[in-house]
Amino acid sequence: MKKSMAILFVVGLLLASVGIVQANTLSINANVSSAISLALDPATLTFNGVQQGTPSASQPLTATTTGSGNYQLQLSSTTFTAAGGITQPTTVLQYKETAAVPYVNATATATNMLAAPGTAVVAPGDAKTFDFRVNFPANAVNGAYAATVTITAAPL
Repeated sequence: MKKSMAILFVVGLLLASVGIVQANTLSINANVSSAISLALDPATLTFNGVQQGTPSASQPLTATTTGSGNYQLQLSSTTFTAAGGITQPTTVLQYKETAAVPYVNATATATNMLAAPGTAVVAPGDAKTFDFRVNFPANAVNGAYAATVTITAAPL
């Protein structure tokens, strides 16, 4: 009898608490985009024999993407730095799509590298070729300068 009273009491509590339960909804949004992979060839560009005040000879860079969807290639650069804390601005680096004119100065902010229309669609083996050069000002101090350039395939 005591067991049945205890069970009835517990069932009564459960039924009484049903009115206390509240529900709310949760909205979930998800942006799904296909992955776009990027390969750069070569992975390093070295400019030797650069003269102050004169653009260097250009060097090619091929950016190959795989995946699917529209994208932009975006470039950002750090400041050029040499020993002793000597610096030159990001604008020393200049680039353009091989068939495009004129060269564009690099910036610290990610900037679209593609000429008009400014976007591309990944196709099998989609490759874009760019010409890179450096153009140190006439008053640049002699030294071995280095910068880090980031190129990103940004899905749209």
